[in-house]
Amino acid sequence: TEPEKLIATIRSRTHHYPFRLVPPGILTKHLEKICEDEGVKVAKGVIPLVVRAGGGSVRDSLSVLGQLLAGAGPDGVTYEIAIALLGYTDSAILDQVVDSFAAGDGASVYQSVDHLVEAGHEPRRFAQDLLERLRDLIVLESIPQSAHSIFRELPPDQLERMQQQAARFGRGSLSRAADVVNEGLTQMRGATSPRLLLELICARVLLPGSEESERGVLARLERLERRGDVALPTTPVASPLASPAKKAPPRAIDEDEAPVASAPPEVKSAPAAKPTGPIDLLGVRRLWPEIIENVKARRRLTWSLISAGAQVASMDDKVMAVSLSNSGARDSFMRSGSDEILRQAIIDVVGLDRRIEAIVDPSGSEASPSTKAPKKSALEKKSERKDERDDDATLNATSGAELLARELGAEIIGQFEKE
Repeated sequence: TEPEKLIATIRSRTHHYPFRLVPPGILTKHLEKICEDEGVKVAKGVIPLVVRAGGGSVRDSLSVLGQLLAGAGPDGVTYEIAIALLGYTDSAILDQVVDSFAAGDGASVYQSVDHLVEAGHEPRRFAQDLLERLRDLIVLESIPQSAHSIFRELPPDQLERMQQQAARFGRGSLSRAADVVNEGLTQMRGATSPRLLLELICARVLLPGSEESERGVLARLERLERRGDVALPTTPVASPLASPAKKAPPRAIDEDEAPVASAPPEVKSAPAAKPTGPIDLLGVRRLWPEIIENVKARRRLTWSLISAGAQVASMDDKVMAVSLSNSGARDSFMRSGSDEILRQAIIDVVGLDRRIEAIVDPSGSEASPSTKAPKKSALEKKSERKDERDDDATLNATSGAELLARELGAEIIGQFEKE
């Protein structure tokens, strides 16, 4: 029976005839014949329990049958005695739990679990029996016509009841419930509180909405389809009533679509036709940091020229004057086409379209150094330190070409990659 325990030298000199499990139908008839020959009274449904406990082995099945006969009373082996001795769950309790799962009745499920535990049943044994019942329901739902040929040992009333349970559950919900119970059985091995895990298994079976996997979505769809069978007849009734009412409005909608489609070009052209907008010079100066960030996303050279102290000096209906720090920066700004880049940025941020004119800052470097030097030397030192930090930050943020263009008015005529 265990050839793997023999060494290869012995196995090579013997003939191995492996044992195969006996089918349940043959084993059931064999056990019934033995009980009949021995004159033993066995209630209906006991032999399938013995076959199930034997697992296809004739020897193990006979041992289980002998155990039941030893504990039988004067009336023979009853179904209740067989369940109590073998530790299986009563089929009536399994039917009640499965019906509660199909109906979503959590109170009934937890009452059944409490009744099982109080009666001394092992939670893991109940979970195994529940998993086998779900497996039987999956098979019944898949092949309802061939159910009698597969479940020969089941009574006709029990088979009909299980077919009704499979129809109420749905294939997707059954498959998901079986997966949840199987995973819970794995977690219950060696658990200190098997009842707690059993109740959590029941909670996951009852709540398919808490699971985001494919099986959870399928279970929710099946539940919606079962609930939607009542609401489906209302949709054809509403459609004929709505159809005549919708024949006239399409013409009005088509007529209204023309002015709506032509309205956006008029709205877009309005800012260009009206030079005076709601934003004045102060409003542009408040939005100047956002304009600089927009320019930075468009062109780094233009950003390096206007980020070091450039500001809007004046603005009228046609021209916006931007003051730069020196004449070199102004010349580089105009030669590089940065005025157009700044104009597009102002249009995006402010919504004003003005021609950009670059000028040199009138409060330049001639008057300020002479006035600041003799008065406040301490303030001058602080400003020099601050300027040094600003210059370092600017040097780190700009490249050499951008720095030359900003400070000296250089023009980039070409770039070469360093070999």
